[in-house]
Amino acid sequence: MPEVSPRSPPGPAAPAKLLEAVRSRHCPICFLLRQDEFDEMCRWVGGNVADEKNRARLDAAGGFCNHHFWLLSELHSPNSGSKVNDHVAAHLLPRLGVPAGSNGNAPLDWLRRAAAQCPLCEHLREREAAHLRTFVDSLAQARSWSEYEQSRGLCLPHWLRAQATVGDESFRRRLAQVQAAQIERLQTEMRACVSKLQSGRRWEISRDEWAACERTTEKLVGRKGVLPP
Repeated sequence: MPEVSPRSPPGPAAPAKLLEAVRSRHCPICFLLRQDEFDEMCRWVGGNVADEKNRARLDAAGGFCNHHFWLLSELHSPNSGSKVNDHVAAHLLPRLGVPAGSNGNAPLDWLRRAAAQCPLCEHLREREAAHLRTFVDSLAQARSWSEYEQSRGLCLPHWLRAQATVGDESFRRRLAQVQAAQIERLQTEMRACVSKLQSGRRWEISRDEWAACERTTEKLVGRKGVLPP
């Protein structure tokens, strides 16, 4: 099987990419992680588990979490999916309790370890931590703060994680005030959307008003797959 490119180090986003994320009208950390996740999944869809580093990460976990198994299945070809899943299945078979008398908890342990140590989740946790550090540091600049105030802001899980990295209480209060203002802005847009729909003025609904419901979902719980702190 062909070799894959080396794994990207868990470094922060470049300033230009971070600014793009803030202006994306999504949570900037979620925005960056979407690309990180796709890039990392592409390292697996070639079906390559022969690469020493990839194999070591997969062997340590035993498999992927449910979320990433299914996301990978959307990108795999039958060839690449068969190669990766065959390798994972080989980790499960010795744990199925055959012959009788072997450890009956081994399959459950395998499933839990795959969920807890999923290589894709591990990579995203590293990227998330790096992005959060860079993002919080960037807010010390007046221009960056102004951009952030006008943005859709962090989702609640990433806002909580950002707050946990900030030692300055006044800065924490400013982040809280902006978070509240951003949620209230989304409420205004959603109410305008409903009002215009109910009064037969659909053509007056702006793009932001149409998108406010979905953006509020992300604001409250983060993108798909984001866990609470």
